[in-house]
Amino acid sequence: MVNVEEYPLGDLPEAVIEAAARDVANYSIGFLHVKSSPRRSNDVRLLGSGTLVSVGPTHAILTAHHVLSALPRNGRLGLIISPTAQQHSVDTQGLVYIQIARGRVDSEGPDLGAIVLAPSIASSIGAKKSYYRLDSHRDHLLNSPPHIRDGFWFVNGFIDEWTVEEPDKDGWGLVKGFYNLSAAGGPDNTIVVGNHDYFAFPVSYRGRSVAPKSFGGMSGGGLWQVPLTRDAQRQIKHTTPLLSGVVFYQEPTTDTSCGVRCHGRLSVYKVAFEAIEQKRP
Repeated sequence: MVNVEEYPLGDLPEAVIEAAARDVANYSIGFLHVKSSPRRSNDVRLLGSGTLVSVGPTHAILTAHHVLSALPRNGRLGLIISPTAQQHSVDTQGLVYIQIARGRVDSEGPDLGAIVLAPSIASSIGAKKSYYRLDSHRDHLLNSPPHIRDGFWFVNGFIDEWTVEEPDKDGWGLVKGFYNLSAAGGPDNTIVVGNHDYFAFPVSYRGRSVAPKSFGGMSGGGLWQVPLTRDAQRQIKHTTPLLSGVVFYQEPTTDTSCGVRCHGRLSVYKVAFEAIEQKRP
């Protein structure tokens, strides 16, 4: 008989949640529009989020289809890779955009895309970040995934509402800062429609006081399940976070509801996996 332990999310040690959030953020990346202007050397705008993944030797960024539509097709694409003032960008000629699926109704989906990276770009990003190996987790998460209530969940991505603009250290220009958010909680049961599955990730009533009013910018970010265990001293620890979906839509915020909709594991490990596997940079 399996011994199941119920533990309220609010009672979890803060250190456990923070450690898992750091693990998840290591796979997260943001997209930026960067343009030169007469008044500022760089005019920067957040376009969306993504998750760094690999399928065999192919490295890619998993994201939402509508985020791909906002990205440049020529010139350079700005990226948020590390917490530094240094600006990162890549040549779009080294990117292959895969528009995997897009439905007619934004709230219903599907809304799924990916960017396959040239080896040189993948290596440069990999020096600072990690790629989540979809092939290593595919069989487990398609055929015998952990129960939805095993551990806790994150949605992760960058939040435009929290973007800040401050004077640089010389006082002659402005610097923009972008914040990555790992919002902990738990999704509703999965819904399967055709070749895709979906999770609704509601924000609790208590959580709305600290949650952003808008999740704009998080589109394309990851949905993660974080299983928990106890060590030999019976202390709660998190195990390897499991990529379990892609954020694509924000539900309307009202007095009684708030949250985002995400693709699920079938969409990631079958549909997106096969699309990435068939492409080469």
